[in-house]
Amino acid sequence: MSAAPDRSPEDVHTPDPRFAAPSGLTAAVVRYDGEPDRCTVYPDGADDDTLTTTWLSVDADCLVPLDEAR
Repeated sequence: MSAAPDRSPEDVHTPDPRFAAPSGLTAAVVRYDGEPDRCTVYPDGADDDTLTTTWLSVDADCLVPLDEAR
């Protein structure tokens, strides 16, 4: 996964460990000034073609630890 076109690679961060992706998935957070950070989850080792169709993005502040959602 690459950062948004207006963001540099250093703006992409692994999310808080409380929000780690399940096995087989990778999670990355793009941080924005004045906008919600965005967390994107995608398959481990996905090639560019797969990444264009197999991902899920959400505002990072909408995420909660799994044990708090049960």
